[in-house]
Amino acid sequence: MRRGILLTAAIVLLSVLVFRWWLPAERVITPTVSLPDTRLDYRLQDFTARFHDEAGRPELEISGPNLEHDAESRQDTITGPEFAFMTADSPWMGQAQRGEFDREMDTLELINEVEVWREQAEGPLRFTTERLQHQRPARTISADVPVLLTQPGARVEAGGLMIQLDSETVNLTNEVHLHARTANHRD
Repeated sequence: MRRGILLTAAIVLLSVLVFRWWLPAERVITPTVSLPDTRLDYRLQDFTARFHDEAGRPELEISGPNLEHDAESRQDTITGPEFAFMTADSPWMGQAQRGEFDREMDTLELINEVEVWREQAEGPLRFTTERLQHQRPARTISADVPVLLTQPGARVEAGGLMIQLDSETVNLTNEVHLHARTANHRD
């Protein structure tokens, strides 16, 4: 009797397994989760943005009439930016026709009619160029195109420029020409 029960149980179990194998497998359809597109195109008008270093000190302030963000390239384009690069002494102020931030907002490219100035005891030190780049992590301002620096009584033309904001040093490169007037020269 016990053998009969075991044999019946084995046959039933084998029948269930064969029947289960013969039936089509259940297909659980996993729904695809569709997340919203987080890439946004946007435009700001009359904006001001302030950037701070890791210690919370201000390092860059930029404002302008228009900022447009392109979601595809993740690049910000600024029309008519005005900016200030902060240093320990006094900021370098400036303006340009256009500015562009890279996607990490570490590099600010200033383009067309770029003018930067800094107030000093001898008078304002100004430089103009067509393209200027500010590297936020390195705290530098650089130009690899011709630059014209002016200060009352002096004019310097150079093929390039590098300003280290922390050490407040200015390096001129490529064909540097200095034009200076003596104290008793009149225009």
